[in-house]
Amino acid sequence: MSTSAHTLPGADDEVLGWAGRLMQWLRVAMALVVTNLMLLFGAVAGLVLLGAMPAAVAATAVLRRNDLLLGTAETGLVRTFWRTYRAEFWRANRAGIPFWIAGALLAADLILLPQSAGPLSAALLVFTLALAVGFVLTLATTVTLLSRYDDGTVAVLRYAVVLPAASLPVSAALVVTLAAWAAIVMTLPVLLPLLAAAVPLVVIVRLMDARLDRIEDAG
Repeated sequence: MSTSAHTLPGADDEVLGWAGRLMQWLRVAMALVVTNLMLLFGAVAGLVLLGAMPAAVAATAVLRRNDLLLGTAETGLVRTFWRTYRAEFWRANRAGIPFWIAGALLAADLILLPQSAGPLSAALLVFTLALAVGFVLTLATTVTLLSRYDDGTVAVLRYAVVLPAASLPVSAALVVTLAAWAAIVMTLPVLLPLLAAAVPLVVIVRLMDARLDRIEDAG
C-alpha cells in the first residue's frame, strides 16, 4: 500500500485565506478525534487482544492520507477505516503475536524489578527500559509497514526489527514525540478518549513514511 497526497494543510494558503486555513485545521482535528474513537471501538470489538493490532493498522492507513483528513477523498474516512480493519484483521493479528508475548514479559519485569534492591536489579531495570523503547519502536514500525505494504507477516516483522536501528534520527524523533505526548496526556487526561492514540500515530506514520520514501527513492 503506497502513500498518497503529500501536501500538508495550508500549502495553498494564498488561495484559502485565514478562514479557509482555519476550516482545514478544524477538519483535521475532527478527523483525528473520529479516527481515535474508531480505533478504540475497533480494539474493543476484537476484545482488545484480537482488535488492537488491526485497529492500529486501519487508523494508520487513514492518518497517512491528507485527502481523508481534509474530507476531500472519494471514499470517506469511516468507510476506509473499517474496510482496512477487515482486510488486515488476520495479518495484523499474526504480526501482533510476538508483541503481546514480549509486552507481557516486559510489563512483568517493569513491575517486579523496582521492588528489588541492589545494583544488579538497577542494571536489569535500565536494560528492561531500553528493551521497552526498542519494543515501542518496532511495534510502531510494524504497524506502519502493515498499512503500507502487502508483504507477509514474517517479512514485515524482519524489516520492522532492522529499520529503527537503521534510521536513528527518525527513531530518536519518535521517542521524543511519544514521551512528550505521554506527558501531555498525563497532565490532561481528558485527551485520552479523544486523541490519545491518533496523535502519536499520525506523527509515527508521517515520519516513517518519509523515511521509507527516501529508502525507496535511493533503491
